[in-house]
Amino acid sequence: MRIYANLLGNWTDITEAGTVADFQNPVTYFKENLTFDKNSSIAKCFEYGYIHVQYNGKDYRLAPEHFQFVSE
Repeated sequence: MRIYANLLGNWTDITEAGTVADFQNPVTYFKENLTFDKNSSIAKCFEYGYIHVQYNGKDYRLAPEHFQFVSE
């Protein structure tokens, strides 16, 4: 799986060079947290409406629509 984040208008592959939610590996984080509680339409990882992404020495706060997941 490849994970892309829209960082200031540029879709950026954060799979290997970025971290999410307090410096966690993006693939591991989303595999563990892209789940839904019973009767919920919002994934656990997006329950606060955003996720922090750390990339290239900067911290971004992104809404769910700024992520793309690509299966290889």
